[in-house]
Amino acid sequence: MRVKEQLQKTKEKEDALDWSFAEWLDYFTNEPTSKELDAMEKEFNKKQLYKLQPSNNTYYFPLQGA
Repeated sequence: MRVKEQLQKTKEKEDALDWSFAEWLDYFTNEPTSKELDAMEKEFNKKQLYKLQPSNNTYYFPLQGA
């Protein structure tokens, strides 16, 4: 009995993960909510601040742009 139950559980897991491409595309093409966009923007701004800070010389700031 245990083997049969285990096989059934693994089959259910495989079926749950076996999406067709259309289902996968529908799942991942949802537009992000405003909260998700705000969180992405905050994370991006944090990364930009770290790039602008000089690592070993506090008076060195490279020119930005062309």
